[in-house]
Amino acid sequence: MEKRFCALGEPAEQFLIGAAAIGKTRLSSELDALLALGAAYSDTLLLEALTGAVAFKRFRAADVRSILATGAAAPTPRPPGDALIVDLPSAPTRSLQAYKHTPATDSEASS
Repeated sequence: MEKRFCALGEPAEQFLIGAAAIGKTRLSSELDALLALGAAYSDTLLLEALTGAVAFKRFRAADVRSILATGAAAPTPRPPGDALIVDLPSAPTRSLQAYKHTPATDSEASS
């Protein structure tokens, strides 16, 4: 089973390595499901989904199925970019005393 899965290519091997690295114990049933997904979608689409699964560190057949279902809408991980610098509007500030709760006195409560 593993040899047939790894024969799909590098993304399949990376998926298998990642799944084993996180301690995935039920790889046999997962590989069955993944090979079935390859038959249903195509090996090319499966390999693209496996690449995404490895990038997101998602190593279940259900995760790959979700990636396949999103199609081209699946996000692509990117390395961090430059700092986001935005001019934010200023807001008036008040002292903490403005938020102080003062209990009503008896004369204020009766009026």
